Amino acid sequence: MTAPALTQRPASTTALTERPEGRPASRAALAERPTAEILEHLSTLARGATGHAAAAAALELAAEVTPTGKRRLLTLAAADAQLAGEPGRAAELLRRAAATGEPAPAAQVGVDESVAAARREMAFGRFRRAERELATTASRLWAGGVIVRLPAVLALRSWALARAGNLAAASADAEQALALARLTENVPVAARAHHTRLLLGVLRGRSGAAADSHREAEAGLAAGPGVPKRIDPVSAGLELLADLAACRPGDLAGPAEVAAEFLPDLLECRLIRDRGLSDEDLYTLRGLTSSAPAPIAANAWRVLGLTARDGANDCFARAARLHATMDLPFDNARVHLSYGERLRRDGDRRAARNQLRTARDGFARLNAVPWAQRAERELTGTDERRAGRAPTGLTPAEYQVARIVATGVSTRETAARLFLSPKTVEFHLGRVFRKLGVTSRAQLAHVFPELSGQ
Repeated sequence: MTAPALTQRPASTTALTERPEGRPASRAALAERPTAEILEHLSTLARGATGHAAAAAALELAAEVTPTGKRRLLTLAAADAQLAGEPGRAAELLRRAAATGEPAPAAQVGVDESVAAARREMAFGRFRRAERELATTASRLWAGGVIVRLPAVLALRSWALARAGNLAAASADAEQALALARLTENVPVAARAHHTRLLLGVLRGRSGAAADSHREAEAGLAAGPGVPKRIDPVSAGLELLADLAACRPGDLAGPAEVAAEFLPDLLECRLIRDRGLSDEDLYTLRGLTSSAPAPIAANAWRVLGLTARDGANDCFARAARLHATMDLPFDNARVHLSYGERLRRDGDRRAARNQLRTARDGFARLNAVPWAQRAERELTGTDERRAGRAPTGLTPAEYQVARIVATGVSTRETAARLFLSPKTVEFHLGRVFRKLGVTSRAQLAHVFPELSGQ
């Protein structure tokens, strides 16, 4: 496993490697440091280069030669041993750390406030800000040897990273959170780490590690402490997402058993299964649009757009406006997918293609394979292959603007269809004119008729 993707190095490491003015320390200056500090510095280098096993060895040796601070060093060594896949050694190092008689590392000041601030950012859909806040906190906990608090912070950060679309970093943090939660016997944190692994499985397709994660969750983590055998509400919601990605609604749980974050997904599954929603379900969705945090409200508006008899365009526009303030690329792509599906169902194939292309490209950037394939299938149903391709040299955004404008649609209507401002449409259109060597909208449609989809 790799080391935590932290934004800051521990203060002790920085002190070893930099002078106050920021220049690297000389070998002579480094040699003047106590042996224990040098070994701790080497453990940091080993963690990033040769792995956690080497880092654990360096920290264990540092604890042998220092008169104080043995417990912190041995605790960090235990964490590295656990991340190296050596749980027996990690448990022994923890036992030795407790046997030193030194007090356990104190919780860092401001950790609770930092976590609370990150949760507030997540409630507003600002997951990138949240993960940066949590990265700083994780770095401080790691430097202080407070590994009891570290798994929870890493698990929360992995969720934020996954929602923000950084799947590789999310996977690394989730694996570390799970390993350290097992070491510290923290069952709730292990469950949260599993939620992230399931979410990653939803985005990438239920296969490989994601499927293994699901089986582990159902088995109660036979390899160590973990989640209960009964799948909890968040896991149930993630399972609904996975089924939805493959268009398999499956057996649906009652709304009381599903976390609020995934309640719109549950109702979308019901919509697919029953070809409609009850008045109670619609009331629930409308309530979420007005009282739930922005990420949930946007998802509720999206589902309302699928089922509304009138005003579907307004529902999707509201969802898009909320997403303009959030860092949720997967959810945003789903808005375009759902809007494209609705437009296709209503017979507006040309407008549907614009939305479905945006959805397909968004899912592809996230490597959300089953979702990209679903958008591609919808595109096939709009006669995508007969609609032509973009002239070379245009970006996806420029192509979308050019295709709509070439059909004679106004700037304002183009902006409404693409959920952009009129000024942004004019900006893209100006670049299209320059790249294609045309000077008017009429000339654009005449020179490149394939843009209009005819």
